[in-house]
Amino acid sequence: MKSILSLAAALAVAASPLSAAPVTCADCVKSNLAYLAGDQLRGRACGTGDEHAAARFIAKRLSAYRVRGGGPGGAYLQPVTFHSPTYASAPTLAVGDVRFLMGRDILVLDGPPPASGMLQVVARGASVGEISGKVALVEAADPAVAEAAFKAGAAAVVMPPFGPLQKYWDRLALAPPGPVRIEGLPAPVAKPVTRTMIFARAESFEALRKLAGQEASFTAILGKPVVRKTYNVLGVIPGSAPEAEAQSILLSAHYDHLAPLGGVLYRGANDDASGTSAVLEFARQLGGGKTPRRTVRFTLFGCEEAGGHGAKYFLDHPPAPLTSIAANLEFEMIGVPDPERPSTLMLTGWERSNLGPALKAQGADLGVDRYPEQNFFQRSDNYQLAKRGVVAHTISAWPVPASYHQPSDTIANLDMPFMLRVIESLSGPIRWLVNSDFRPEWGPGMKP
Repeated sequence: MKSILSLAAALAVAASPLSAAPVTCADCVKSNLAYLAGDQLRGRACGTGDEHAAARFIAKRLSAYRVRGGGPGGAYLQPVTFHSPTYASAPTLAVGDVRFLMGRDILVLDGPPPASGMLQVVARGASVGEISGKVALVEAADPAVAEAAFKAGAAAVVMPPFGPLQKYWDRLALAPPGPVRIEGLPAPVAKPVTRTMIFARAESFEALRKLAGQEASFTAILGKPVVRKTYNVLGVIPGSAPEAEAQSILLSAHYDHLAPLGGVLYRGANDDASGTSAVLEFARQLGGGKTPRRTVRFTLFGCEEAGGHGAKYFLDHPPAPLTSIAANLEFEMIGVPDPERPSTLMLTGWERSNLGPALKAQGADLGVDRYPEQNFFQRSDNYQLAKRGVVAHTISAWPVPASYHQPSDTIANLDMPFMLRVIESLSGPIRWLVNSDFRPEWGPGMKP
């Protein structure tokens, strides 16, 4: 009943002057976007000097917009130190005198154990046969066949890549061989990897086929962890109401993206310089106007693409108790419209709470997530907060454009008029939210 009353309160103020949208500064948005997605930051990869430069830029922008530092002592930057496991040398599959190397020829995930045995082909469509103690060279890119080979006692399985493995091969080859440890958080519990699963490029697979019958051995030796640092950028506008701190609104985005590969830049204009630029524009509007009734917090997370390191640290080291956050809106990939719904944004997990309908009642052109099978609600930094009880959702335009995690994610490939309309359309509803008493709630059984 309380949820119904809360939504009714939201609907009742739809005509309030507070819902009037401020004018969006197009030049401000474009300028911020141009720097974040420009060549000079080389993609803002997690834990790099490029990412750190982006964090300092965002902090300076918040200060210029009259938004205070939201960390202890008014600090804008919240440092997060993390330890990434590494290989001492490239994992190698050796067959006779031939060496197949990680990245160039083969791909393994999560640091599998060493394995050896005679290399034996498992033909496409055939049963795995007598494979115990052998290295199975499976012709079909079928996980079910690999599972059957392991159940039959295969020492290791080599097969062609399937699903997104081929598309993201080079990026996956750079992934750490195990969980990252973040200082200040409990050490992650690594699930033991007991199977040696190896993927081989097409040309490498053909070379391996010719070597069938020979002894094969796989080695992957771990090295010392690499220590790196990222930053969350924190800002705050203290509210004017007596209970302002107890019902704050958090606006967030992640500002990192991906490292260059082979000299090619992955600029991340849509993912997520667009969302970061939107949060900065909301900061400019709210910081330059009448003090909102509620406290408004701004958080730009680091290292989201590498596993959400910044958001995980933020949860255990929040600048204010998480129970004081009434709602979190994350902004991600708002620069390319969905061709099937070109004027409507989606709110991930729309059905989980009453926040989406309340914002829509204020004029926000929001709707349901059209891609539930992609689990986008769980794939952005909002989910870390949602698991702690905060009503937290991500606003996105089209989460599956062809430019996703590709070099083509550039400013030139954004629909800038659309993005500016998106920001303008949300300005009024956000202004209403930070000045209202509406506190969103999870629907029955919908809290993660």
